[in-house]
Amino acid sequence: MADARWLGRWVAAGAVALGVAVAGRAVGARAGAAPALLVEAPPALARQAAAVRALEGGDWGPALKLVGLRRPGPPIRVVLAPEGSRLAANVASWVSGYAVPELDTVVLFPGRVPSYPDGNLEALLHHEVAHMLLARAAGGRAVPRWFNEGVATVAAREWGIGDGARVLLATIGRGPRSLAELDAGFSGDAAAAARSYAVSAALVRYLLQQHGDDVVGAILAGVSHGADFDDAFAAAAGESVGAFARGYFRRETSWTRWVPFVTSSTALWMAITALALLAIKRRRERDARLRDGWALEEPARTAADLPPRPEDDPAHWN
Repeated sequence: MADARWLGRWVAAGAVALGVAVAGRAVGARAGAAPALLVEAPPALARQAAAVRALEGGDWGPALKLVGLRRPGPPIRVVLAPEGSRLAANVASWVSGYAVPELDTVVLFPGRVPSYPDGNLEALLHHEVAHMLLARAAGGRAVPRWFNEGVATVAAREWGIGDGARVLLATIGRGPRSLAELDAGFSGDAAAAARSYAVSAALVRYLLQQHGDDVVGAILAGVSHGADFDDAFAAAAGESVGAFARGYFRRETSWTRWVPFVTSSTALWMAITALALLAIKRRRERDARLRDGWALEEPARTAADLPPRPEDDPAHWN
């Protein structure tokens, strides 16, 4: 009986130890899933640097799963740069951050937040770190700009009404309506880049809806093993990049796609908001014109109110 009790205690102790070990490994796995961030910033950006450091322990699991990585890899250097710095001067004014995968570095411009597609510092950090994770999943090999930006935008945040509105305006307005136009938009002005960001994210969301949550990771795995992007895409998605893009743009330009949205309450409130903003803009323009007119009239009124000078009296001219 004593031996049985001893054996029972030993088994119970072993079970507890095993449970602790498994829990420890699980905690270690969760901790290992967060990328290590080495944050650098000048004293003027100390508050923003502290905020970025606090985000290191956030939920990076969805981004890792999206690109097909189990571990984030080496530490990522995060440089916060102020306006007026050499780093800020080297890029367009609408660029709020960029990634340099070859140097394991991302650069953020906190003074430019919010700037579409990143509405806050957390979304910006997740967007740029997603670029790093994508590059690592692809083995450092190149992928098209639309795919890179679309994946990073999807990884950084949820899809919102503003994104849908931008895609709608791109669809019924100036485009882009092809992958070539999409990539070219990133090199254009802020408005063109914003349209390309929104449509790229919509394309990646459509890719995930059509071919499953693992398709992005499968494409990147193929690229990392030496396949070019088009071949890796076809192997993972079961269709060519061209066929996929044509299907997407055909779907987006179909009235059956947008009529339900246009007739929804969301579209109504978007229209009301747009009209209100237009009215405010026109009121401000009218007020500015009135102020300019007053500024021109004021010197004339002042001169008219002054008493005539003796030398201006006609009686003294003879």
